[in-house]
Amino acid sequence: MYKIEFDQLDQWIENYKIKRVLVQVPLGLRSMIPEVVRHLKTKNVEAIISIDSCWGACDLAYGEAKALAADGLIHMGHARMIKYEEVPTIYLECRVSDPTSLIRVADKVAEVIGEKKVVGLGMTVQWLDTVDLFIEKLKERGIIPLIGSKGPKTPYRGVVVGCDYTCIWSIVDKIDCSLIIGSTFHGLGAALTTSKPVYTIDPELGIVKEMDTEAENLLKCRYAWIEVFKNAKRIGVLISMKIGQRKIGTALRLKKILEAEGKEVDLLSVDELREDLLDNLPYDGYVNTACPRLSLEDQMRFRAPLLLPSEVLLSIGKLKWKNTIYSTKYLLV
Repeated sequence: MYKIEFDQLDQWIENYKIKRVLVQVPLGLRSMIPEVVRHLKTKNVEAIISIDSCWGACDLAYGEAKALAADGLIHMGHARMIKYEEVPTIYLECRVSDPTSLIRVADKVAEVIGEKKVVGLGMTVQWLDTVDLFIEKLKERGIIPLIGSKGPKTPYRGVVVGCDYTCIWSIVDKIDCSLIIGSTFHGLGAALTTSKPVYTIDPELGIVKEMDTEAENLLKCRYAWIEVFKNAKRIGVLISMKIGQRKIGTALRLKKILEAEGKEVDLLSVDELREDLLDNLPYDGYVNTACPRLSLEDQMRFRAPLLLPSEVLLSIGKLKWKNTIYSTKYLLV
């Protein structure tokens, strides 16, 4: 289903004289590992496969690559987000080669959304090569697709990641609704940060789903956790060690703000945030300056509130709820 950009890989190997490489693959693409390894063998390149978690292009295994004396890193399934490379890095985006599954849902999209709607279109990078044909199919069904600008974390127009929906945010005043091709995860992120209705397509399952109810229910839960955080006396501010999530400046600013509110605040470093890491710590609440989706999707795994920076500011009255939800502030502050 996915095509591997072997020509680009071969050129990269030649340019950087690669002899040993670390291969980093997200869960959904790990069936493709043997194909990549076999190809690397034909180029006399030794492959080491990282079996640690791989959450996105913000999560590059540079420490692992250096420890293994790898000449480079192959990162599969995501587009480039980080410009600075600690070791030579190639992104194999593994785009979908056959548009059939996406084209099949065009009728269902028209049925769910309705005709004569102006629709903001976003997608994960895997669907980028199929989107022009899909746009034509939507137009045939009376839908007017628009794609906004690329964002600071997305190198292509129309591509979304879990924390950057610029292709929708940049045109939200011009559209009736948004349509996200990829998964519920990506659709939910758009629904939390835009005021217009959001639908998501999972082409592999043939599902078109409305996301606003789910987003509204999640925001109610977030409001409850913000209220719990208000009573917290001792706070841990989490700083991620992942290169694309490391916001030391944000953590320091929030520490200062919370201390001015009379809180006791410590800075905590973490790589892979898990519930067992927080279970025995002496804190009533946490500030998450790492991936914002940890707070949104994984809060119920933690006994104490795990707030986003924007939610911390909401808890102390520095931001207003009505001005923050359904806006870019929610993820980006």
